[in-house]
Amino acid sequence: MKKLFFVFALVTLSLKAQSITLPDKWLFQTGDDISYSQIDFDDSKWHAIDVPANWENRGYQDYDGYAWYRVHFQLKKNEIRNDLYLLAGKIDDVDETYLNGVLIGSKGKFPPEAGSAWNEQRGYKIPKGLLKEKNILAVRVYDGQGGGGIYGGLIGILKKSDYIKALNLKPAPKKSFFQISTSNGLICAVYNEVQNEIESVSPHIFQMYDLDKPVKSFVKHIKLPDNFKPVKVYPLENSHIIRAVYKNFKVDYFAPFTLQKKVFIISAKGRKQEIENIKFTHEKGDSRLLTGEYIIDRENNEAEKFFLFTFNDSKNSNGSLLEAVSNKKVLDGLTDNELKFMKNIFSSCRFPKEISTDERSLYEQSIAILKMSQVSQDEVFPKSRGQILASLSPGNWNIGWLRDGCYAILALDKLGLYEEAKNALLFFLNADAGYYKHFKWKDSIDYGVKTDYRLSVCRYFGIGKEESDFNENGPNIELDGFGLFLTAFSDYINKSGDKDLLKKYYDEISDLIANPILTFIDENNLIRIESGPWEIHLPGKQQAFTSIANSAGLRNYAELLKENGYTGYEKYFATAEKLKHGIEENLIYNNKLLKGFAEAKSPIDKGFYDGGVIEAFTQNVFTDKKLFESNFAEYDKALRKNKKHGFSRLSDPDWYTISEWPFIDLRFSMALKNFGMKRHAKQLIDWITNYSKLNHNYIAELYNAGDENYGGAIPMVGYGAGAYILAVNNYYGE
Repeated sequence: MKKLFFVFALVTLSLKAQSITLPDKWLFQTGDDISYSQIDFDDSKWHAIDVPANWENRGYQDYDGYAWYRVHFQLKKNEIRNDLYLLAGKIDDVDETYLNGVLIGSKGKFPPEAGSAWNEQRGYKIPKGLLKEKNILAVRVYDGQGGGGIYGGLIGILKKSDYIKALNLKPAPKKSFFQISTSNGLICAVYNEVQNEIESVSPHIFQMYDLDKPVKSFVKHIKLPDNFKPVKVYPLENSHIIRAVYKNFKVDYFAPFTLQKKVFIISAKGRKQEIENIKFTHEKGDSRLLTGEYIIDRENNEAEKFFLFTFNDSKNSNGSLLEAVSNKKVLDGLTDNELKFMKNIFSSCRFPKEISTDERSLYEQSIAILKMSQVSQDEVFPKSRGQILASLSPGNWNIGWLRDGCYAILALDKLGLYEEAKNALLFFLNADAGYYKHFKWKDSIDYGVKTDYRLSVCRYFGIGKEESDFNENGPNIELDGFGLFLTAFSDYINKSGDKDLLKKYYDEISDLIANPILTFIDENNLIRIESGPWEIHLPGKQQAFTSIANSAGLRNYAELLKENGYTGYEKYFATAEKLKHGIEENLIYNNKLLKGFAEAKSPIDKGFYDGGVIEAFTQNVFTDKKLFESNFAEYDKALRKNKKHGFSRLSDPDWYTISEWPFIDLRFSMALKNFGMKRHAKQLIDWITNYSKLNHNYIAELYNAGDENYGGAIPMVGYGAGAYILAVNNYYGE
């Protein structure tokens, strides 16, 4: 996965006081010329650009390729010392950084062997004697797709002790994430603890309407004056409400579920004399912004002041909405009603009886994440409704992946939230797909699905349209989602008893989801070459995960049909077994472990060890305890990051894949419990629980390789909240 849009960096609250500050406007030029790195280069005709910010958002829309930044800065003699480090932000995708004409560091790989390092904070030791009173910093950048440039992170010059502190290099667990989200399935806002502000409010919870049509915030940088500093900020009782506690009052930020309207609400409560003159500044976004302020007097000179933000655009007319919401009857008690709404959701869900206090807290927050990440049935785009995003903003995977959505559905089934699970299934069944029946890339080979089909080969645009996620190697054409959908659908019917949905969609699911899998199988009884779960794009490999997911899915669907008296299930049982035999014949190495893909020859091959093969044991494709134990022993040596922690995704030197993956940890936990290794299973659950407790009970996509900070997309939904709910239920046997 590659970052597409803005992600705010990790930062410490004391950084500004300890750093040599660099200007916030740099000089910028597209193109590539090594002379741009030199001290005496004439940059007087270059344009100024804000740093940090994606260059797409600063006048260079849709630009991919090379560009350079230059910034001039001066130091006092007493500021020049020998233990200084440059923080150059987070750069999408690749950089070479020059100080006074000397290359001092680089991250990622430039073409032709392009390798992104978009999530890495750039930090480079400044060579002794290089800094002067007048200096030039030049940064060469290459961006392959999506957002580009110096988009976030920490920027400045620090002494070594402050550098270590700023980058949060102490061992995990630690607080390493500083944003909190609120959503009602219609809009999404993000509070930034470091800036003490709502950094953005978006008119939809998804990232893109369609190709080259990003969703842009309708209001940004909502904040109190700088002299107001909160004592504490947190999700209120594990809900969608963000509470900021100040010395003399408290502020709640939320997108309201009870109203189901596209309005963002701030509520300030306290003594009337403390809050009646409170004002929030803000910056207008892309739509026509509508605002309102209202105060309600309470007893004992208490009061509650509301600040409302909504918008008008081509699809939304909210002028009357603002008038309706501002009604005292609507606002009075609204904050309490929102909290009651989420608590009622919690009370309707199933919780394991033996769950600990900390596990329950993370479990509740995970339920809230699932609720916030599902597109509302009141969304203006009908085919978007029910879609569950892979990450809630600010996580950059606020996109509807088929795979992530299926894990989220399984968690909703486990909780007993059947209406939400059904809406998610209906999204997949009604979304606009089928664009890759045939697809030829540069080698003229047809990599398409090659038959009519219903599901996306990768993910969805916000409007409910199939997306394949292109890069320079072509699209992702993934076939694991077909089997995962069958597992999620079968699980929903079995747990909810909704036989009407099975009756209504039996023909369509059989013809356009189950039957296509039968055509995917190669001569060696594995699913043919495709992009696989880790989105390696074309030409692809014969991925273990894909054959595992489809074998399990066909078996689950066949069992569902047989139990409910439907015909045609025999061929699905037979194909599930065929795939199982293909896995046995082609993917079991030395009779003791599963390798990640068929083409791998030995453990030294890149990606030979693939944490995704654990699904063979979580989804009961294999139930042989001896095979599981030998497989675990090998993966424990190959992918375990730390005996106290968890696992990487792949045996792959790329920073992204060798970071620890909480999702993989949680799936390993389930398999360990299934095969009687409860102590090992609980260690992984406890590790995720303890680290999440320090970070708003959000589960990250990654624990970064090296510094172990929260990384990637945060908070994760199917791969985070959903996976945790499944693992905890599995551990306690409920």
